[in-house]
Amino acid sequence: MVANAITGRVLDSLVAAGLMTAEQLGGVRDAAAARGTHVGVILSERSLASPIDVISVLEHELGVPQVDLSSYTPEDDALALVPASVARARKVLPLFEIEGMLTVAVGDPMDVFALDDVAAEIGLEVEPVLADGASFASTLDQYYPPDAAGDASSVRSNAGLPGPESSDLFEDAADETPAVPVAPVAEAASAGILAGAGTIEQMAEAARADRGPATIDLDVLAVADTRKVSVLVADILEDAVSRGASRIHLLPYKDDFFLVYRVKGVLEKVSSAPLSMQGALVDGFKSYARLGSVPASRPALGRVRTRIGDKDRVLTVSVVPTIAGQRLVVTLAPFRPEPRRFEDLGMPEAETRALRAMVERGRGILLVCAPVAGGASTTYYALLAHAAAAGKTVYSVEQSIDYELASVAQVMIEPGGLAPAAYIAAGMRQDTDVIAVDGLRTVEDVHLAVEAAGQGKLVIATFPAADIASGVRRMLDLGAEPHSLASALTLGVGQRLVRLNCPNCSVETDGALAAQIPGAPAGVRDQAGTGCPNCGKTGFRGAVAIHEVLPFTEPVRAVVGRGASESEIAKAAIAAGMRPIAVPGLSRVKSGEVSAEELNRVLRFVQ
Repeated sequence: MVANAITGRVLDSLVAAGLMTAEQLGGVRDAAAARGTHVGVILSERSLASPIDVISVLEHELGVPQVDLSSYTPEDDALALVPASVARARKVLPLFEIEGMLTVAVGDPMDVFALDDVAAEIGLEVEPVLADGASFASTLDQYYPPDAAGDASSVRSNAGLPGPESSDLFEDAADETPAVPVAPVAEAASAGILAGAGTIEQMAEAARADRGPATIDLDVLAVADTRKVSVLVADILEDAVSRGASRIHLLPYKDDFFLVYRVKGVLEKVSSAPLSMQGALVDGFKSYARLGSVPASRPALGRVRTRIGDKDRVLTVSVVPTIAGQRLVVTLAPFRPEPRRFEDLGMPEAETRALRAMVERGRGILLVCAPVAGGASTTYYALLAHAAAAGKTVYSVEQSIDYELASVAQVMIEPGGLAPAAYIAAGMRQDTDVIAVDGLRTVEDVHLAVEAAGQGKLVIATFPAADIASGVRRMLDLGAEPHSLASALTLGVGQRLVRLNCPNCSVETDGALAAQIPGAPAGVRDQAGTGCPNCGKTGFRGAVAIHEVLPFTEPVRAVVGRGASESEIAKAAIAAGMRPIAVPGLSRVKSGEVSAEELNRVLRFVQ
């Protein structure tokens, strides 16, 4: 779901729900156009749709997930894509960007109608997630202070964020780069490279002034010799890696195309050539990624492992035909050889044994619930690797592939191609023991997961939710049939990420907040980092997941089967012996690894 489609889809759903007529919708569009505002403002003024109505449409019809901002740290590159002026004016918080799709959080559901403008201003497709209004406001101020000068990366240091090691449990620390201020010309280019005439020209002029002659000569494309094009592709890849680029862009614009790198969140123009010469270079990159058979009129997505600059890299090549020409983006990522093992996930031994037994001998749905970027994929790959090691045949449907598992049939969903449900259905016709889906999103996905479980297969699936109870309730809200879902669920895993105290500057606190943790014993001690050079003065170094694990016993299934509320499901889970996620959190506090304040930020046990 892209930003330039969401307004129309939400409005169509509101009409289908009987909240307004087609005539009223026409009047809303006309009024918004006349006043130069988005339709959400008009809907509110005319009381045609409330925020609750829009939330219902976003979650149930369009599959937009909710995110807990208290347990999520936006990526540096994502923050750098949206200037502070845009983020604050449009009320959006960028979270992460994958293959030209920027995921942003909104605190007011009516603000989704402004995402069309955001997409136009930054030159990227935008996908929303929903956040609590109060936490959104405070988090937006944290990353984009009201007095910020207008650039995302320049305000990074004001947010009190962890240093490079803070996410090393779930990301490759070698890919982290410190944020740097962006020059005005570079900021303008980053904010809207295709949005208006002159932007690329400004970037080109600045590049010539800063670096002199271009390091990559595109003139060899004048003679579209296959060997020369192959050499040029290799030269571009090596040059991009040497500059620390995370993305390579080939951008068509009027009569020319531009070779652009994204370095530390900023777009840098490298070279340009006539648009008539671009096709040979696009074909060269497509051949490199084994996409040579895909015609220029179709979107293409390919992934290839290669070695550049004495390091193994994973290249993801995305090509989209536009009215100006083909737009190509190459993502450069470090190769990650192996996923984490069960023993490295930080679960207690009892929970680890339950997961191991489920993967080796179980059937039904093994559901992993976590907020967006809550580490669910780390657990997902650990489960896949163990299933394959146990001799199971595994078929995995993934939005993006973080690890290549030689013994797992991994399918990457192609943007603009078949829906995930089509890949799940295809896998059900394969002779496979385990069907895995990294990201159930729609009711069709859930129905197929239930059907596969009914066929005796083990289904490993991640689902965006704060915990197991809220995840199951959201699946019911999507439209899953309660009795069928209840009978299919066999084991649930809920997890959240907490930041670890810096061991170099951690000191004991008064323990007042720790005493309010559910289940805390009298006199519980608490430690917190104060900030030092080793942790970038944040008080944190590293992150770890805390988990809850629930075997779906018959009493729990009975509650789910009657479509109970989230609180009722949670009570049944605890009655069945599940240790709520606060228990391992308390254990981390007692050991001095996690502060009570950090645990409260994630779990909100004190409002």
